[in-house]
Amino acid sequence: MSASIILMFPVACALTSYSIRKVIYVADQKHLFDEPTESRKIHKTSTPNLGGVAIFATMLGASFLLLPNYHMEGMRYICACALLLFFMGLTDDLVGMNPYKKMGFEVIVALLMTLAADVRITSLQGFMGIGMLPYPVSVGLTTVFILLLINAVNLIDGINCLAGSIGLLNCVIFGLQFWQLREYAYVFICVTMCGCLAGFLYHNRTPARIFMGDTGSLFLGFVLSLLSIRFVEINATTPHTLLTSPTAGSGIAVALSLLIIPIYDTLRVFFLRIKKGKSPFHADRNHIHHLLLDLGLSHMQATSTLVLVNIAAFGIALATIRLSLEFQLLFLLAFVLVMNRILVMALSRQRARSGKEKPAFTTTVVPASNTAASNVA
Repeated sequence: MSASIILMFPVACALTSYSIRKVIYVADQKHLFDEPTESRKIHKTSTPNLGGVAIFATMLGASFLLLPNYHMEGMRYICACALLLFFMGLTDDLVGMNPYKKMGFEVIVALLMTLAADVRITSLQGFMGIGMLPYPVSVGLTTVFILLLINAVNLIDGINCLAGSIGLLNCVIFGLQFWQLREYAYVFICVTMCGCLAGFLYHNRTPARIFMGDTGSLFLGFVLSLLSIRFVEINATTPHTLLTSPTAGSGIAVALSLLIIPIYDTLRVFFLRIKKGKSPFHADRNHIHHLLLDLGLSHMQATSTLVLVNIAAFGIALATIRLSLEFQLLFLLAFVLVMNRILVMALSRQRARSGKEKPAFTTTVVPASNTAASNVA
């Protein structure tokens, strides 16, 4: 059993890489490109943005062939949700889609996950003295979390390899945890997703031959929400595992540390947009990865920097694992605020040297994505 799961990594990697080459060929023949003519794009050449099609096809095909051998609650509803997100993302990549209509579809997906598949956060595990949640509160909190993570991953898909690298890091660590707990269905998902992302990242590195697009980033956010909820829930009942301690709630802190880049960046830009009286879906160039590009970093340097920051946040969660959940979250919040402050200061010094007086976080309608043609921000 373990050998067959491990074998899925090279199989998924090879199939995704092969599929991407075919997608690139079809896109070239049918002129299905993310054009750089619009003001909000930062790439310079016409590039296919359907990498998510290869990721989704490989992942779903492998699941239908092998996953039924493992027990997984709500599998049919989870697959239905994935299909809904796939078609929504594909529509957005090919012809565009109103962000509020997208949000409506995402709400349907999140509700199906919580109500039908029963994928829920059932407890806050002692945070602020709160334990088990009433069913309506559990459904509401989980729905918001799924929506936040789906959109957060979609929004960080703005430079080469970033979303895929963050997703790969998460899947590796979650996979190790599920392996220890003998949750083989979730190990299978993690390993297969690692293979899919590795195959995609080979073609997405600079100069990118293909972008993930909404088809891929929405699906990746969906998978990470499923894995993180299961991770938190299983550690609520089995707290003596590789990444947790007898301290209640440590699973929550570890999961948030792994997702800290997309979640913090999304909440941050939404706050800045609302503060300026704009829609939270208003496209601008205030994402952290865009600010790193403003410092003169290349796409790959900016991606590497954010992945290292993500690993450091994970390290902080592990180092404070025997503290209370409240203290763990305070340490994580302090860490991202310090990192943000360092970035602000670096940008201010650079703009002062170049004679610019523009504030570090002034909103301007400029390219919002390099790897997703139709990100709403």
